[in-house]
Amino acid sequence: MRRVFPRYTTWIVLIAFLALCEQEGRAQDWFNLVGTYAFTLTEKCVHQLSASCPTCSPATSVPGFNSSFQLVDPKGAETYSGASNGLLVFDGNGGATIQQGLATNIMNAPDRLTQPIITPIPLGFGLGSALPFTCTGTYTLQSGKGPLSTVTVPLICNATIAMPNALGTSGFQSSFSFKGVIPESAQTLTLTDIGDTIQPVTIFFPGNPSLVQQRICTRSATLTLVSREPLQPQPSAK
Repeated sequence: MRRVFPRYTTWIVLIAFLALCEQEGRAQDWFNLVGTYAFTLTEKCVHQLSASCPTCSPATSVPGFNSSFQLVDPKGAETYSGASNGLLVFDGNGGATIQQGLATNIMNAPDRLTQPIITPIPLGFGLGSALPFTCTGTYTLQSGKGPLSTVTVPLICNATIAMPNALGTSGFQSSFSFKGVIPESAQTLTLTDIGDTIQPVTIFFPGNPSLVQQRICTRSATLTLVSREPLQPQPSAK
């Protein structure tokens, strides 16, 4: 009888060890966020009307907001709402990209531009029904209590605009700053940009200096896993 208890004890310890290893393995697979997610995003932004020209001679700088997020641009600001969709890809090594992105914006500034451009500005800043864009950036995971972790995803996004267009621009560069909590399954995610950063927007013009404006945005993105494999970026069309 005395020999039976050590055997039972050995089996109990072994089973507990294997269960712990399996649990840690699942957590490790979950914690190493990787895969391709389809997303839909909505946003609301306050965007200054003046612009800075850091490449002009002399350079000019007109801040839109102060450190307390108060509007300080003497010309004021405009507001707009937007929606986007596409694929957000986590490569498993801390790299994040948005691919096949499409964005629209509806302005709330009927006098934003002067004639002969027609006001109020139509969908998409007067640049069409949807603007294609891509983003590159990183993501950082931080383990939390229980089966939860948080993720931070800063992104730099670029949109190339077909010429000619209402603004005479060849493209935009902007930034997003997403954060969220990752459930253990990581099948669906919700990321938000809660408007706690003043984000620059660079507007490019062919043969002319680029202009920089500031905006504050709130965004919410819903992500659904479509593949555990990270989608590879498509080569640019020539």
